[in-house]
Amino acid sequence: MTGIMMHNMSHKIISGPSLVYDLDAANYAAVPTSGSTVAGTGAYPLTVSNTGSRLAWNSANGGVFRFTGSGTSTTDTMYGGPNWSTGQNYTVFMAYQLSTSALGRLLNTQNETVKDWLMGSYSNGVTSWMNVFFPNNTVNLNSDVGDLNWHFIWGTYNSSTTVANLYIATNTQPAAVYKTATNAANGGFNQLRLFSRSAGSEVQTGDIGFVKVYNGVLDLTTIQSQHATYKARFGY
Repeated sequence: MTGIMMHNMSHKIISGPSLVYDLDAANYAAVPTSGSTVAGTGAYPLTVSNTGSRLAWNSANGGVFRFTGSGTSTTDTMYGGPNWSTGQNYTVFMAYQLSTSALGRLLNTQNETVKDWLMGSYSNGVTSWMNVFFPNNTVNLNSDVGDLNWHFIWGTYNSSTTVANLYIATNTQPAAVYKTATNAANGGFNQLRLFSRSAGSEVQTGDIGFVKVYNGVLDLTTIQSQHATYKARFGY
């Protein structure tokens, strides 16, 4: 009996978090149309507004979404993805590079009344910071001065422990959690908006290679494996 139980346990399949939103510019050859869907089990639709033609697709690094506008506000943007306000474990993984004219927020929530969520970089119009993670509470907001290198960033959130972790990398894989915060205010997001905040202000210029969302917390081994998979695409 014991041998049978051990045999069965040894073949137990343990599944990890699933990729539910995969907005990867490598899968495109132009800015996607509004209403189109991206990869992932949810097949979430995108909302795209590009009347000023500041948002473009570029073939650099296997494909990037590039925002080239300047100023403090714009109607040119793209957003979509899950609506997770509370009670959801998740990981968001992004590759990004700023331009010299960066002003505002790179990846933000579309609806800040639900959760004021941002990741990647932030600028007050004077100083730009990198490695930002703010899931409705400061994990890392304004400690790392901005640069023009390609960055990988992972933000994870555990709803049971209210712990938000940040992992970062450029050419070297993450060795540990970079910054962490435990706070009941931490939580989900309401879709993900690229290059500006929900009001269209604080416009951020630069390139985004991809935004990938998982419905659970990725472990360090998985994160390191992802870095190894994608680093050559961005010059490392």
